Amino acid sequence: MCGRASQRLTEDFALMIAHFTLPDILTTRNNLRPTEPAWIVARRGDGVIRTLRARWWCQREGGTHFETKYPTFNARVDTMHERRLWSDLLRRGQRCLFPVSSFYEWPTKGKGLPPVEIFVEGRKPYALAGLWSRYTDEGSPFFSFAVFTTAPNDFMLPIHEKAMPVIISDIRDQERWLTDGDEELLVPYKGILEADKLDSTLEKLYPNENAKR
Repeated sequence: MCGRASQRLTEDFALMIAHFTLPDILTTRNNLRPTEPAWIVARRGDGVIRTLRARWWCQREGGTHFETKYPTFNARVDTMHERRLWSDLLRRGQRCLFPVSSFYEWPTKGKGLPPVEIFVEGRKPYALAGLWSRYTDEGSPFFSFAVFTTAPNDFMLPIHEKAMPVIISDIRDQERWLTDGDEELLVPYKGILEADKLDSTLEKLYPNENAKR
């Protein structure tokens, strides 16, 4: 699964987003959590690509309030055509990229251990594939999104044996996902990953980000 990530405002991070669209005012987040707003690169139904500030917990398209009854911050690749929430967004072409500097995973073996921070080779920014939606809350328009998850690759298997997010690091593949919706990209990552074992909780490492957003 994928339940924490970082968006660190480096030059490479801004350039990755600028390849698709003029980025808005970006801010660094070291401990992004589900339900919180994050920057995504989204393809609209008319093909226009833009950055959106969206909450990481996908809502039903056209929903009239934000709800967390079901854990829709991740979308499983193996059921994406079976679950109506995902199949509707796929049909609408509402695909997105969640640009990240890293994501975090808690080891499934060793309860209570701090998380592991996952990078691509060279610690460059990359993207997670996802879907996005529009909803309203108290009459105001908002956006939300989910990250696709798939089976873990050999690197991730010892850390988390159930799933990993769909990583798209190559800019050409990112284009293919946004513009063509090439589902052959929604597979376990084939590139090289790096990991840091953290020595404390994310809340202790980044105390200034604990406030509810």
